[in-house]
Amino acid sequence: MLKFSVFSAVALIVALASGVAQAATKTLYVATTGSDTAVGSRSQPLQTVSEAWQRVPVGKSGSWRIRIGPGNYSSAMPEYWENRSGQIVLEATNPRRPPVLGSMNVYRVNGLQLRNLRLVGGGDVFHCEQCRKLLIDRVTLVGHDAQETVKINQSWDVTIRNSDLSGATDNAFDAVAVQGLRLLGNRIHGAVDWCGYAKGGSTRVVVRGNVFYDCGTGGFTVGQGTGFQFMQAPFLQYEASGVLIEGNTVHDVEGAAFGVQGGYNVLLRRNVATRVGARSHVLEVVFGLRSCDGQPGDDARERCAAYLAAGGWGTTVVDDGTNAVEIPNRRVFLYDNVIVNPDQQPSQWQIFDIRGPTPMHEGSNVPASARADDELRLVGNVIWDGGPGFPLGIADDACPRGSLCDPAMIVAENSINTSRPTLTAQPGGRLVVPSLARHTPPPPNWSDRPAGTPVGWTNWPK
Repeated sequence: MLKFSVFSAVALIVALASGVAQAATKTLYVATTGSDTAVGSRSQPLQTVSEAWQRVPVGKSGSWRIRIGPGNYSSAMPEYWENRSGQIVLEATNPRRPPVLGSMNVYRVNGLQLRNLRLVGGGDVFHCEQCRKLLIDRVTLVGHDAQETVKINQSWDVTIRNSDLSGATDNAFDAVAVQGLRLLGNRIHGAVDWCGYAKGGSTRVVVRGNVFYDCGTGGFTVGQGTGFQFMQAPFLQYEASGVLIEGNTVHDVEGAAFGVQGGYNVLLRRNVATRVGARSHVLEVVFGLRSCDGQPGDDARERCAAYLAAGGWGTTVVDDGTNAVEIPNRRVFLYDNVIVNPDQQPSQWQIFDIRGPTPMHEGSNVPASARADDELRLVGNVIWDGGPGFPLGIADDACPRGSLCDPAMIVAENSINTSRPTLTAQPGGRLVVPSLARHTPPPPNWSDRPAGTPVGWTNWPK
């Protein structure tokens, strides 16, 4: 009689479960030589991506893999990719010859993965609203008269890595109200406005190892300005919270390399920038903005009113350019960043733009004592911009004597126009500074978080 150990039985169960999981994954093949009346197998592929998507069931879709051969499929794409849930992978059959797809407008799709593809189009090249567990991996996204290359809003658990995003009349990357965002090792460039930002109550954001370049208004910004009605409870106060911006490169950007506009518990460390700030300055810590972007009588104003009643920071007044509410910063840390501008290309006016307090709008729920520089700390940064005597750019009412960002302390704890560091180019356009000192920032502190919001990271992600 055969005898099985407990370990053998467990191994058998795991193997059977694995086999069931693999059997449950349905694979469809697409090729330019295929037919949409075919079964979708490797030997009898479909012809269009649109047909493949239609064969994925609406609702609880299960596990699907759509494998796409070389060629251009942009003429037969779904108008909307919506209401699917499971694990749905779109990938190239040959990663060395990625297929070309058109723009994708995605709504309420959970578990979508894009791998080794090329998306080219206008509008928003890739737009995902109310999506969960989204992965974009080794994908090239190119905008042709596109407003934004990638736009993610009201979504959860989003990762974009090892990809190339470019070509936008506004921003190459735009995240609004995203909980759990990771931008890892991408090239993000060629935008008229910002290269990228995360705003609208986004939280648990990691931006690491990316290269941002050839953009107008700025490189990457934490926060910015949001229509109140686009936010998601319970993150209704700060523009972004729990944010780590680390090990990125920014070059050839007209505005500031990095900025924080309405951030809470934000760390920027070991980033490198050059040829930035020609419009004004190289780093900014200023107020975010909050408006109510609706028309009289529509439901946007109702949502703004509901969020305001729930303790959110904002207004119910439709913004006419003067009614936006300022969103403060709290606990922003800039550690060990390096910015080197050529002597012939300094920033336009000053090194920083750091703001202090501002009168708050009555009825906005923003604390009257709110500031842009609350617990702001700069340590170990090395900046060469404009030479000795170039203005720091700290507002007269910002960083008062004895505060963590007292100008005297900034000068003492950072190297500002005292030495020019050498930048070393790495593969992929990254810049590094050999032998840069590493300082330890304070951990995030959530003890004074807005009521109803959860505790975030207890330490900065590794």
